[in-house]
Amino acid sequence: MKFLAFADLHYKTGMYASSVAMLEKILDRAAAEQVDFVIHLGDFSNDYKGSPEIVRAYLENPHDLPVYGVYGNHELESAGNSVELVTPLLTNQPVQFGSSDGGYWYTDRDGFRLIGLDSNYSVSPEGVWEHNRTASHTSPKGNTKTDSLGPDQLVWLRQTLSDAAEKGLRVLVFAHASFSGLWKSSPDADAVRSLYAEVNAAYPGTVILSVNGHYHTDRFAWRDGVAYWDVNTVQNGFWAPRDRYHYDDSHTCSFLDYDENGSPRGEAQEIALNSLRQGRNTWFFTEPLSAVVTVEENGSF
Repeated sequence: MKFLAFADLHYKTGMYASSVAMLEKILDRAAAEQVDFVIHLGDFSNDYKGSPEIVRAYLENPHDLPVYGVYGNHELESAGNSVELVTPLLTNQPVQFGSSDGGYWYTDRDGFRLIGLDSNYSVSPEGVWEHNRTASHTSPKGNTKTDSLGPDQLVWLRQTLSDAAEKGLRVLVFAHASFSGLWKSSPDADAVRSLYAEVNAAYPGTVILSVNGHYHTDRFAWRDGVAYWDVNTVQNGFWAPRDRYHYDDSHTCSFLDYDENGSPRGEAQEIALNSLRQGRNTWFFTEPLSAVVTVEENGSF
């Protein structure tokens, strides 16, 4: 199996330098590499409702590529972006969703089970587990255990892993938060690794790869026979709050405006990076990053 992964595109008009053209470059690469599917690892768009052009470019791509996605913490950021709206826009393929109030899923392809997790659960001060809410880029104020899967999803994950093992499928797990425990990770990292170890002890070599985005960096490690991979951002190479702009008017990016239906308004123009709302806080890559992975039948990469 061969797939292309990317993370943290953060598409939203006027916020970052990300663009439909950047996504198209990633999809062109995927087609040229003849991958079996493409997956984004969350924070694909900070405004699904207001950005039909990026959603259409992904789901209706001209290469007819199967594409998948998982929830990042910014998927519901802007007003009007709800679980009901966003979840059906994660993929153009049939998948089995595990819940009606979140976006975790699985599907089987060519001897592999792909699992997409939703690390947007947290615990309220009253001790209630809840999903991130509409018009929010993080858990509700006062909640703890941000970036968690929560108990219901952990039960579902155990069942889904066990079912894959009994069917002789190798498992690739995709999420926004990491479960490595070797770098910044989900509060559920220990629990998830225990599930991996449990199923691999009974059926060796079942879970082979656990992939995430979120942290805008590159990391890779083996732990107890499972590969943990932290995929870098498409473009926001370094983010740090600043009180002044580090770009000047000579630093520009190509910008194409779209109407509410996702149709372009006029021709592409060059705009200054320091005019973007996050241009002060972000150092942008000039070309979009993505990664192509080949997984052999024996589980090697």
